[in-house]
Amino acid sequence: MTDIDIARCGRISYTNDLPVYAGIDDDVLLFPGSMLAGVPAQLNAALLEGRLDISPISSAFYATHAEELVLLPGVCIGAAGAVHSVCCVANGELASLAGRTIASTKESATGRLLLRLICRRYHGFDAKLLDDDDPFAAYLRDGTPCLLIGDGAIDATEQAPIGAVWDLGRLWRELAGSGMVYAVWATRRSYALAHPDRVQAVADALRASLAWGLEHRGAVVARAQATRPRADGFYETYYDTLRFDFDDEARAALATFLGAAHEAGLIDRAPALSFFGQTVQHV
Repeated sequence: MTDIDIARCGRISYTNDLPVYAGIDDDVLLFPGSMLAGVPAQLNAALLEGRLDISPISSAFYATHAEELVLLPGVCIGAAGAVHSVCCVANGELASLAGRTIASTKESATGRLLLRLICRRYHGFDAKLLDDDDPFAAYLRDGTPCLLIGDGAIDATEQAPIGAVWDLGRLWRELAGSGMVYAVWATRRSYALAHPDRVQAVADALRASLAWGLEHRGAVVARAQATRPRADGFYETYYDTLRFDFDDEARAALATFLGAAHEAGLIDRAPALSFFGQTVQHV
């Protein structure tokens, strides 16, 4: 069997997705596809351009390409409040960033949209984001505020002064009263129509792998610690904070986020969530 005969799948190259792939990584389950790791922005582009068939993507990216994509049910990356790995580092309140340039990671779509939404909706200004290969270095150099996601955001949280780290998940919960979904798994609508059995097999494997990971938290923490060492107890807290089940609560949180972004004029529309397993049609 060649890669042409199986689904080409992406995975996020951060420790936040380890619970989802735990059963696969520990060889408990056989994954019915090939795997390519990348940061969210890379996976977004690869899926849309046809270099991947199924992948986790930024939830904000789904919002702007919903006509071309369908979501896999059962798995996502979200949080009810604080997320630890999506943050703005700034010396001062977010309201003080009006008119200032914010050095931004290129790896994020959801984090960027969330920061812009918080600034526009709750502080009345448009965040000026400037792509930067190393946003935290800009902060360390001269205090330039920065936006970070993933393990880089956790690194910054450990190094930045107390009070300088603004966890965007915590802020969103305090301001909007809602949790967040940062990443979703999706496939192109055309691929789902052509290869429904492959999509179903991957979706089933991801759910089974996640179930194993949630039941074997120690194994997940050990793999995370071996991948990116942290202080004792960090990963236990981190994975307790994250939510991986794309249940009704997560779907409502994503709909709230996209609806608010649309109302603020930051996305053209708040699309309905279209899931594989529902009637998949060309639109």
